[in-house]
Amino acid sequence: MRLPRRLRIAGLLSLVALLTLWPVGRIAYDGWRLVRLVGALPEAPPRGFDWVVWQEREGRIVAAYVFPQSPAARAGIKAGDVFYLLDFQQFFNVEDLKRAIDGLAPGSVHTYALFRDGNYLELRVRFTRYPTFLYPLSASLWQFSLWGFVVGAVVHVLALILVFPLARRGLRARWSLLLILVSALWIGSNLLRLLIIQFFGPPLPGGMTDRAFQLLTFTGLVGWIGFPVLLLRYMLQELHLIYTPWHWSVYFPPLVLGLAVVAATFRPIPLPVTLEAFVAPILFYACCYISLTAGLILWIPRRRSGDSRRWNRTGSLLTFGFAVLLGLSVLDVVPLLGLVSDSAVGWLIVSAQLLSVAPVGLVSLATLKLGKVDLVLERTLSYSTVLGLIFLAFVGGMSLIEPVLARTTTPWQVVGGVYVVLLLIFFERMARWLQRELPAVFSTERQRTRQMLSRFQEQLRHIFSYEALAQQTVEVVGEAFRVRSARLFFRPAETERWISSAYHPEPPYLTEQVLEALWPFIYQEGRIWARNPELNESRLPEAQAQLLESRGITLLIPILGDGQPLGVLALGAKRDRRDFFNLEDLDLLRALSSQLALAIERLHLVERERMLIRQSAEAQLVALRAQINPHFLFNTLNTIAALITERPDEAEAVVEHLAAIFRHTLHTSARPFVTLEEELTLVRHYLSIEQIRFGRKLRVHIEVEPGLGAASIPAFAVQTLAENAVQHGLGKLRKGGTLHIQARRLPDGLLEVLVADSGIGIPALWEQNGQVQGRLPFFGIGLRNVAERLEQLYGRSDLLRFESAPGQGTRVWLYVPISTAP
Repeated sequence: MRLPRRLRIAGLLSLVALLTLWPVGRIAYDGWRLVRLVGALPEAPPRGFDWVVWQEREGRIVAAYVFPQSPAARAGIKAGDVFYLLDFQQFFNVEDLKRAIDGLAPGSVHTYALFRDGNYLELRVRFTRYPTFLYPLSASLWQFSLWGFVVGAVVHVLALILVFPLARRGLRARWSLLLILVSALWIGSNLLRLLIIQFFGPPLPGGMTDRAFQLLTFTGLVGWIGFPVLLLRYMLQELHLIYTPWHWSVYFPPLVLGLAVVAATFRPIPLPVTLEAFVAPILFYACCYISLTAGLILWIPRRRSGDSRRWNRTGSLLTFGFAVLLGLSVLDVVPLLGLVSDSAVGWLIVSAQLLSVAPVGLVSLATLKLGKVDLVLERTLSYSTVLGLIFLAFVGGMSLIEPVLARTTTPWQVVGGVYVVLLLIFFERMARWLQRELPAVFSTERQRTRQMLSRFQEQLRHIFSYEALAQQTVEVVGEAFRVRSARLFFRPAETERWISSAYHPEPPYLTEQVLEALWPFIYQEGRIWARNPELNESRLPEAQAQLLESRGITLLIPILGDGQPLGVLALGAKRDRRDFFNLEDLDLLRALSSQLALAIERLHLVERERMLIRQSAEAQLVALRAQINPHFLFNTLNTIAALITERPDEAEAVVEHLAAIFRHTLHTSARPFVTLEEELTLVRHYLSIEQIRFGRKLRVHIEVEPGLGAASIPAFAVQTLAENAVQHGLGKLRKGGTLHIQARRLPDGLLEVLVADSGIGIPALWEQNGQVQGRLPFFGIGLRNVAERLEQLYGRSDLLRFESAPGQGTRVWLYVPISTAP
């Protein structure tokens, strides 16, 4: 019967964990045998080191390499010197000499007897501690180690910069950050030790530098022990195997090794071994865990539909093969390390140390791409270029200036200071130029996306309808981010309907019904929801998140207006399955969402303003009617009272005209516009009453061009002009006068209504030459109402014009655009 896969994986984890303890078990077994033999647990002294690589050549022991900054080099030992005696004791092979050197205490001084070019030399060398996990075996290996760890440190710094913003959003990114931090602890500690030795030489025992060097060794080993188990744990979580039975067994070997390193470094208890004895167990443990991680990637590949974050199987296969081969070599199963020289072994182990960069890349590559990669690389290249050029210019310039200054009495401090100031000015301008030019070098799809969104945001102010705004937005977003589908929903107010638009919709669709079910949670959160945990800012309940995933939504961006969501922009996966959203995309979409919210609110204000204009015009019309009706009623009743006894026929005519006016008012009470014929009918009834009042002193002439009776004009506009002409122009003349009303069509499509009277005129206009337009100081309620309604309805202030002169009366022109009149 075949066991379930989870149990098989659990057994594999336990087996590998047990196997990694084999070298530590051998050390413990040897210690136990030593206790049985000696009767006590002796303490092994620290291993000494002279920083010289001794090799056998033609039967002689020769110094093949002497580290430049070492005590041996300072004492005078050079490459090619022939070994004769150590503390006046002769050794005949390299292995015996190495064991003797290892047994000498760090800090002690010993005498070397050497031959150089046939001359006998005696040189005294102070020994140092052995540099654990550092291999000064040749100049090329040392430079490879130094630059390899520099490159590794730069990679880790860039990875931390990219992952840190994501770690606040998702658990997976936090594990990536922890993994890179632990790996950086190992890489950074080793790099610092290399730099200390490179620039200051090996630290002598007992000083502050030596204690700092030991602490860096300890922290580096802690990072090297912690990195493989965190890498394995991360992969178990990625493959959803974190709750596999007995998975906790993988933590036991690093715990044992960590305690052993603490004991060997700080020596709380005596041990028969030194810290160097744990190099092989730590290396074997790291090889086992890294090979297990790569093996799991190869064994259980991720095949999520639409998930572009697939591990590189080729890289995993190479990592697996290298780690297995090196681990077997540590156990001497494959005698690889025994078949090559010490220098080759050093190359191999240093390469294994730098191997941690590969898993960091394999594990974190997908996570890193979620960050602002282009921006970080652009700034890194810019700063590195400027700093490198500054260094070269300073060193080269001072090298050229120094011989010149040697022949003069000019202080070099002054010249150097002036030169530095000039360099700073020049490179400050160069840095500005690089900041402008480098984005063109890094111009990618994201640069194209930024340009498209920038152009669209400039066009937002020219969109004047909700439907056009929704449609253009989803089209631009779909093309800019190359998504498979997009859907936009918004509503300017809670009481209004949803405005929506789609870009290449794919089933199952995100409908209004689904959005209504999600809207209370989206409204409460008001933050971006992403299917990818590293980008997710929202805390939608699991059921709602699954509902979004079932509809193919990858990203959900709320449109926030004045702190409250107005709608959402839902995006599907990108067309290229290898591409996905990152932090730069989120910043761009967040900025677009803000601009979109402003555009929606602007359109909402425009709609409200239009509605208020209509309501204001209607309210003013109602107010005008309310003002006119009592005025008519008061004057007409007085006329009827005066005529009813003497001229009952005329009183009856006044009553009929008054009834016609009331009937017209009732019929047009809800209409802001009436036809010209209806308006002139009202005017005729009104003027008939006034002619009965004034008698022959009021003469009226009305002329209308044929075909204009059906033209629409604002209600009570002509009636108000006629009433003002009678009341304020003709009514104040004892002899009376003439009122002339003329309507005609102008060539430019305007309807012109002229109301002219022969009254006393308007003194405020007597000094004006020609026609005067706009709102004028002498306007009363009626004229102000007409002028404001014309401006609100047609957006023009030149549709009401006045002209008056002494003794010539007043002429008023009313213009109405026939083509735009409702």
